Amino acid sequence: MPMDDDTDTLKSLSFWYDLGCRTIISLQDPVTGLIPAQPGSDTWVRDCTYALHSVWALTLAYEKLLVPGESTTVYHELKGRTVKGLRGLLYCMMRQQDKVYRFIETQSPTECLHAKYDTRTGNTAVGDQEWGHLQMDATSLFLLTLAQVTSSGIVVIQSLSEVDFVQKLVQYIMFAYRTPDFGVFERGDKNNRGIRELSCCSVGLAKAALVGMRNLNLFGANGGLRSVIKVPLELSRQCSRVLQSILPRGSASKEFDSSVWSILTYPAFALEDDEQARLCKDLLEGNLKGRYGYKRFLMDGYKTPLEDTQRLHYNTGELKSFEGIECEWPLYTIFSWLDALFNEDKESARTHRLKLDNELVVYNDRMDPIVPEFYYVPLDNVAEEKRCKGSQKRLCGGKIPFVWAQSLYILAGLLHDGHISPSDIDPLNRRLSSLKKPSPLVQILLVTQDEAARNFAEAHNLQHLPLRNTTTTHHHLTVITPGIVSRIWENLGFTLPRNDYSYAHNKVSSLRTSIIYQFRNRYYISVPEYAYRRVFYDNMDTEVFIRKTIARLSYLSTQWFSPGRPTLLMLLDENKVTDGEFVRFLQTLKSGSYLGIQVKIVSADVALTTAAKEQIPTMPELVCAVSGLYTTAEDSTQYCGPTNSDIFTVDDATAVPEEFGTDDKYDIEARWSNICKYFQQRIKMPISLKPILEDLYIRACEHRHWYIIRHCAALLQKTHHSLCDDVTHLLVNQKQISFGRGDQEETITQPPSAAVMIDYFIRHSKANYLFFSLYQEVLMCLTQEAQKNISLFKGILRLRLDLVIGLLARNYHHGDSAVSDIEKLCHQSPIAICKSVYHILSGSLQLEDSEAVVWQERRFIDGCLNRLPPKFHVSLYALLSTSSGVSVRDHRFPSFPTVNEMTAGEPQFSLLVEDWLDGIPDPELRQLYVEVILLLAHIQPSLVDLSFNGKIIQLEEILRAADAIFIQENEVRDEVNLDVNGICQAFCNLPPSGRFGTLSYISKAIVSLAP
Repeated sequence: MPMDDDTDTLKSLSFWYDLGCRTIISLQDPVTGLIPAQPGSDTWVRDCTYALHSVWALTLAYEKLLVPGESTTVYHELKGRTVKGLRGLLYCMMRQQDKVYRFIETQSPTECLHAKYDTRTGNTAVGDQEWGHLQMDATSLFLLTLAQVTSSGIVVIQSLSEVDFVQKLVQYIMFAYRTPDFGVFERGDKNNRGIRELSCCSVGLAKAALVGMRNLNLFGANGGLRSVIKVPLELSRQCSRVLQSILPRGSASKEFDSSVWSILTYPAFALEDDEQARLCKDLLEGNLKGRYGYKRFLMDGYKTPLEDTQRLHYNTGELKSFEGIECEWPLYTIFSWLDALFNEDKESARTHRLKLDNELVVYNDRMDPIVPEFYYVPLDNVAEEKRCKGSQKRLCGGKIPFVWAQSLYILAGLLHDGHISPSDIDPLNRRLSSLKKPSPLVQILLVTQDEAARNFAEAHNLQHLPLRNTTTTHHHLTVITPGIVSRIWENLGFTLPRNDYSYAHNKVSSLRTSIIYQFRNRYYISVPEYAYRRVFYDNMDTEVFIRKTIARLSYLSTQWFSPGRPTLLMLLDENKVTDGEFVRFLQTLKSGSYLGIQVKIVSADVALTTAAKEQIPTMPELVCAVSGLYTTAEDSTQYCGPTNSDIFTVDDATAVPEEFGTDDKYDIEARWSNICKYFQQRIKMPISLKPILEDLYIRACEHRHWYIIRHCAALLQKTHHSLCDDVTHLLVNQKQISFGRGDQEETITQPPSAAVMIDYFIRHSKANYLFFSLYQEVLMCLTQEAQKNISLFKGILRLRLDLVIGLLARNYHHGDSAVSDIEKLCHQSPIAICKSVYHILSGSLQLEDSEAVVWQERRFIDGCLNRLPPKFHVSLYALLSTSSGVSVRDHRFPSFPTVNEMTAGEPQFSLLVEDWLDGIPDPELRQLYVEVILLLAHIQPSLVDLSFNGKIIQLEEILRAADAIFIQENEVRDEVNLDVNGICQAFCNLPPSGRFGTLSYISKAIVSLAP
């Protein structure tokens, strides 16, 4: 509580200052400024940064007094120690700047910054391979702290070379949302086998650092444009999406993780959804909270008496032995205390302080409250603690004090006693990130490319900017291509990792193209990347283009957080203004609202006045392309995709027949037919045919001949500009992607480069090269649906593209035909395929006209999608816990070591289940086995005679018995086998529930087979 009397205030502040001096400041090295974890040890970047938070907090507290005498001296000393500590860490990192550059290029874990340094010299403490150095949270915490301290008025950075290095550090963490690391606990997955995993703590702190650093002037109020840090808008948005998809889980191997506290509250405040934050806090308290603090995660063996300290890793199945005796850490109780203070929950804050002061801290001879690292169960009490949770007294262990926890304890005490306020230690207002912000008005700038478009705009009273005249009344505005925007950010330091994209200059995000760039007194605005002329053929479908535009408007409306309005440039030409559907779309936009999104068509002058702007120090040299857009010489050439040596041969001896030519007397269908006939017996096509195919592709696009378009695009290996982004978006939303079937199936689990993706397409389209085009279309459709409504993917962990394409093609199967279903699918427009993908995901696709097969088809669709019910993993885990495993024929899922190493809710268990289910080839049968497992887990506790101890549960035996009971009771005679298992097709058509549902017959089978 705040002190009323100045003397009492100074006395209270002196207590915290003295405590900080004896437990934190006394450890600071006078030369390097580093604060080690304990006297004589190395300095961890994370621990040192957290230690400096208390020194900085004390600085702010004494700054408020500024009375003559001791407090002024103390203030200057504390301020100097804060700066010296941060500069000490910066010095350590700058000595490894070559590793920073190499990591940006390679993303290699052996080329990352080190996690700890020698305290006295600042040199590296251990080798590259001797520690789990890749810890994105530590670097992000340093950047966030630097941003907060600088924003509080304390300038740390002193030279432009340091500014440039900090800009590189921002780039270092830019892909944290997709970079697996070793995490806060430095060991990766919980088995300590050195397996890196994507950690919520790292992603959350990276997000906070990226937001905090954006447009921060490192020289403070006296700095200029050169000392401002630039951060692309979309990077923090990517982090937000990852957090939304992973939380409340901590990582792939940790169902619950106490390190998440640091992103739920101070210092990161990374969540913008209060409801999700509350859920995370409740789950952490319900599953990890104990008498002495919080467990780090379930089955954590670190520093328990049963841990073998002679080895870093745990043996197979060993984690189960640590269950119930995990060490408890007061650190996370302090995070909870800070959370109460920032939420102004005085009662909760008082409870937490009393808990810490009376039970969790220890007192030295001076009666200083000291926060220990953890509390452990003594070896003699392990058995009793396992029998009765929380019954045994624990002993404090580890580092005493634990500098990280001690520092936050002092900071929380200063807050609690009113010496500082939340706004003092959060000048960036991170704590307000969850406040609902009004949706911005998205302004649309129409640019007319030809006379027909200009006449249309004037006739309909639409404000527009003629492309030939890019000079407005007061300003010079130049329309540029997306490639220029990419070049701008490359000049600012944001280059792409080596081989990350095969055509990096085409890679640019939607938020970057929605800003007007200012270089000196000139302004530049970019065409959206999805609307650029070199995009994939799906843009030739007007409905698809309109959908993309709507998606962009929605994205800008919900994800924009920069000052100024987002601006969407829209090119108009004769093709668009003569398309009735597009004209109606424009008229709707003119009304000022579309699907609840506030939009406004504005003039160039208004756009320049109200738009979000980014001042840039340099501008790439521009050339004017034929289209009238400004670009670079390198970007002005048409991207045609790589040359596929499996399709084309360099043998130019083969003469190209006349009927393949470009003469108008041959229409596109005839030309394609001639090509197909001529090369029907050939394995490869001559390279001289490639320009002919290019011309045919263009002609087919003009006439919207989708079948020929897809053939040509596949042969020419046309690739979509957002291909890698689409895959990454699905992956960061925890949706794996697989190609092929059976033994040939390959799964993508990490964001790939464009070259790797193309290699996947080539390998898996050898049997039918049309799949090269279809893979991309389906990926784009899936990504668009995920961006609009991720709940459509509920219960789906792995998207098997071949099965999805098979579903789409099956929808066009009509009796016997010489034309394959895939070829029929390729005759459909891109929007038709998009709609079908939506119907598949939403469950509204009806593959057959007959109502009699609706449940079989539903099971088939869910089986192809790998969709599982919400409680399935918990049910299967319960069965595994009471048996030796489950089996379908010889395809077994053993309970050991699964239940000894995993919990029911952790992602690793879900992926293990996915791999097992993928071994059941028939989608309908797969879903029937899912129903068997759900019912078994449900009724087992209520059946005394139903015991599976030491047994493998034979799921096939149960399903066969259920099928036999159905056939007997219903006197089914002409059974139609679903597959070699001989399951009656009529049984597969039954609904799951009801008196005559599959679950009814499965329950009878279970009872009949019970011993």
